[in-house]
Amino acid sequence: SYTHNRAPAESSPPGLDGTTLERIEDKLRSLTASMATKDDLRSRTTTIQDALRAEMAGIRSEVASHVGRISLQEEATEALTARMTSADTAIARQGTMLLSMRRHLEDLDNRGR
Repeated sequence: SYTHNRAPAESSPPGLDGTTLERIEDKLRSLTASMATKDDLRSRTTTIQDALRAEMAGIRSEVASHVGRISLQEEATEALTARMTSADTAIARQGTMLLSMRRHLEDLDNRGR
């Protein structure tokens, strides 16, 4: 228990009597008793750290999932790009072949006259 040997009341600061000092001391004791201890703070810190770790693990998992989906989308885009390039090349060749056929038909038509 807390004990304090107080000097006689005449040595108290002006305007503070013994009763006022006792109330102040009681309030200080009450405030001190309600303060968190080192163990309380450690426990709260550990709880916060655990919560942050769990949250970070969830975020990491989500990011990994997104990375996987993005990779699949990139692969699909590359495949579609390759198909489009191939189709563009085929269309260009067909245009050249049609032009050649047209000229050939014109030549045949001209020869037939």
